[in-house]
Amino acid sequence: MIDFDKMTEQMGELQENDILSTIQEIVTSSPELARTALNALADGMNIISRKFDTFEYYVGDLIYAGEIFTTAIEMLNPVFSASADGSLADRKKVILATVEGDFHDIGKNIVKVVMETKGLQVIDLGVNVSPAAIVNKAIAENAGYIALSAVLTSAVDAMRRTVEECVSAGIRDQVTIIIGGAGVSESIAKKIKADFYGKTPEGTAALCLSR
Repeated sequence: MIDFDKMTEQMGELQENDILSTIQEIVTSSPELARTALNALADGMNIISRKFDTFEYYVGDLIYAGEIFTTAIEMLNPVFSASADGSLADRKKVILATVEGDFHDIGKNIVKVVMETKGLQVIDLGVNVSPAAIVNKAIAENAGYIALSAVLTSAVDAMRRTVEECVSAGIRDQVTIIIGGAGVSESIAKKIKADFYGKTPEGTAALCLSR
């Protein structure tokens, strides 16, 4: 039996070999446990974030954690893809990006995986993405959702400008804009006139699915 509490601890302690060995076991023998594994890894990432905040971990540790997490998700992705409901054309499209001025991607990557496991079609533009690039992609893809991430509070202005760019482009009424990340809050979402604040990856995906 797989011990998911132990997996969370291993993620928090950056035990790459043990984590990936367990993930491979799940992919091979127990694909129905993939979502539980994802949750365990996400909990482990929260441990890493706390250790970083208390100076037990440093930037290099965060980068290494991101690499472990990304590798694990790449291994799990075929399982999620096989279980996603509906054809690609029928699935709701979400434009996802860390906004201009911010290069953090761990939280964004977790949101992407959770959304994809829920059957959403995610177009990930990466990090440090300008408002114009986000809006142009939303128009090109005819996407109904824009999900913006920021860890740095200084990047909130880029979120505000993205909302304004949607207005200028004439698509504001056609897209639902959700913001999330450590640098934002529900009050900020209201201030910059976004539609919602996504407090958690699961919550962000649920907002997209409910509209």
